Amino acid sequence: MDLTIRSLPGAMGAVVTGWKPEAELTNDELTLIRQQLRERLVLVFRGQPEISDLDLIRFAERFGDLLRGSEFLRDAGVHPEILPVTNMVDEQGIPKGTGEARELGWHSDYSYVDRVGKESFLNAVILPEHPPQTSFTDQYRALDALPASMVETLRPLKAFHSITNLIAGDEIDAKIGETFQAKVARDKELGISRPPIPEAEHPVIVRHPDTGRELLYVSPRITRHIVGMEPNESDALLSELNEYSTQPEFVYHHNWEPGDLVLFDTLGTMHRRDSWDNKQSRYMRQLSTVCLLE
Repeated sequence: MDLTIRSLPGAMGAVVTGWKPEAELTNDELTLIRQQLRERLVLVFRGQPEISDLDLIRFAERFGDLLRGSEFLRDAGVHPEILPVTNMVDEQGIPKGTGEARELGWHSDYSYVDRVGKESFLNAVILPEHPPQTSFTDQYRALDALPASMVETLRPLKAFHSITNLIAGDEIDAKIGETFQAKVARDKELGISRPPIPEAEHPVIVRHPDTGRELLYVSPRITRHIVGMEPNESDALLSELNEYSTQPEFVYHHNWEPGDLVLFDTLGTMHRRDSWDNKQSRYMRQLSTVCLLE
């Protein structure tokens, strides 16, 4: 392959052209992509409108073991490595995947799992007429922006990560709870058993296992509290950290085109999504590699 990688304006993002999904990556090509991912955090593979499931999985597996989040989120299909993210529903009105047309706030994929997300892949299969932006923010720069005294305070701390409140349907996301329970009822009727949704504790400051770079590892909603801290104090600290994380100069806004495959540093970024007209379909395929944090 003749890969060309062009950095986008700003501190994050690059566009990759010349990639052929059906071709096997050479070691040199994999090394180049990894290097650019470490530098730019978000890589946009453009110009491939139709990528098969198997080609997508084979490409992602070159970066590490793949998490099967579709199983505990009850959206597993033929290839459980692929999580469908869509507002489309089946004949019974049950969502065909995870997600709706509403805004999705800042989060880090699979931070609530013991083996957390390391890299993620998001592929646009079907887009509405006016696709919602997906934004990414740099958690390395967020940590660098913190006062040295705060960094030292954070070093011994751990945070609890969970989405069970979202799945249960809290006062903000009651609809999510309803749709998840519909999937539970469907699986029970079909005699399908699924693993429980995990929860996990992780350090507030972690090192990327590949690079050794330190990053801030908390996100709104999924990071529920700081372990051992009083609730009010924990909420105030997390709110302050999230303000540091989402400063405009740290953020890249991605405008989707059909077929785009976005590869991003899951550990080193958070991301969010705008809303769109629910009358129009959006269908994305998501995969993540995993790693253990030390």
